[in-house]
Amino acid sequence: MKIQFNKYIKYGVFSACISMGFMSCDKHFTEINTDPNEPSSTSTSFLLSNAQKYMMDYTWDEWFNGRRGNQLAQYWASNQYSGESRYALRTTITNTYWGNFYARSLQDLQEVIRLNETAPEDYIGFGATENQIAIAKTLQAWVYQNMTDCWGPIPFSEALNAAGTSFPKYDSQEEVYTGLLSLLNEAINSFNTADNSVQGDLIYGGDITLWKKFANSLKMRVGIRMADASPTTAATAVSEAIASGVFTSNADNALFQYQNGAPNNNPLAEDFKTRNDFAASNTMVDELNRLGDPRVGFFYAPTANGGTYVGEVYGLSEANAALTLNDDISQRNPQVLAETAPGIYMDYAQVEFMLAEAAERGIGGAGAAATHYNNGITASMQYWDANGTLSATDISNYIAQPEVDYATLLGTETWKQVIGRQKWISLYMQGIQGWTEYRRLDFGILQVPVDGTLDGTGIPTRMKYPLDEQTLNGSEYAEGVSSLGGADDQDTKLWWDVN
Repeated sequence: MKIQFNKYIKYGVFSACISMGFMSCDKHFTEINTDPNEPSSTSTSFLLSNAQKYMMDYTWDEWFNGRRGNQLAQYWASNQYSGESRYALRTTITNTYWGNFYARSLQDLQEVIRLNETAPEDYIGFGATENQIAIAKTLQAWVYQNMTDCWGPIPFSEALNAAGTSFPKYDSQEEVYTGLLSLLNEAINSFNTADNSVQGDLIYGGDITLWKKFANSLKMRVGIRMADASPTTAATAVSEAIASGVFTSNADNALFQYQNGAPNNNPLAEDFKTRNDFAASNTMVDELNRLGDPRVGFFYAPTANGGTYVGEVYGLSEANAALTLNDDISQRNPQVLAETAPGIYMDYAQVEFMLAEAAERGIGGAGAAATHYNNGITASMQYWDANGTLSATDISNYIAQPEVDYATLLGTETWKQVIGRQKWISLYMQGIQGWTEYRRLDFGILQVPVDGTLDGTGIPTRMKYPLDEQTLNGSEYAEGVSSLGGADDQDTKLWWDVN
């Protein structure tokens, strides 16, 4: 993978002194060739902004989110070019996004850390050193968790040391998760909430109190996700995160606010200007209709023919998908395709569902599962109800239905099914997260593509590694596959997927 980095990272340009008889190099060369109007060092504020934008762009766009995440979670279905909805995930896209995550987002964040560690006096003007480093580590943990939850073992401990390690090893997923907790603990323990001077922060505008909440919430997600594989470590991480302070309202949400106009608008909006390859999935629409869930109108648009909510059958062949008229199925709601629609790093609803799960697992400080479950539904509805059409009574009436009421459902279902279903609904648009929770909690609902899979035997439990890794980092790739305990295919389960 380090060889891949060389294709993306911009190195300094070397100047040479060439003797031509009438010109020679002398001690004044550097002085003469230094532009006093240009900075001689990289702005860490630029690196931070760049990393935040690109890590969201690559996660949220029409490729990694539209053709993968939102279809693996069955929030969307393909109305043409339906190969991905039948799990034929293009290898060229895998190559590209693997490289982008490492060489753009993670590398920019590592440079923020390196510059602040090696020459803090040069970069203090961009914010308190400890806060710049802590923010970068928090964001690195976010990217790494997404990656390991897609692929399993990944280069982690040696991943960002191109000069020292040309062929980085693949750490097992258990090792990556242990490393994520260490990374987040370092960040949480370093935040100086008395100083909000960090520049270039497009998420919280330098508000370190909110950054600490985000880091704790992410630590809780790491802990909860490993709870079935390493329950003691998970319980400790979750209880520590709760005690240190996680999200307590939608005001804490970690969002990337896109702007009007390319290249700073929502990448899904940019894609929709020229294409419409996706529609509502019947998997999600049918479930929302069954529950009488008002979020169906926030997520999707009523059909042009009939004005009802109807999802495209998930996993049709291209020939069969072409038979469905767009006017007969629900399209995506304009609010999710707006140029300014934000990308979501993490939201309060997800935190409340994690707290509900922590309560069911008996983790200290979690509180009552039913209360957090209700809070999660409420937070999701309030976030998506952009126009404030739902009253508190509307939401409480929805929650009180026997199809939704926590205590009633536990009479016939497990808590994983009850929490998992509503958590999956609330994670709409966060496709990788929705797919991950399906794999981990086994709450059902998702269905095998109606016209069959094109790769694997069912709903994928991971993504295949990029082909570039087999040729550029072959021996370490082989070790990574070995530590999976299976083959490099879409049916091999990840370390935390024990059920």
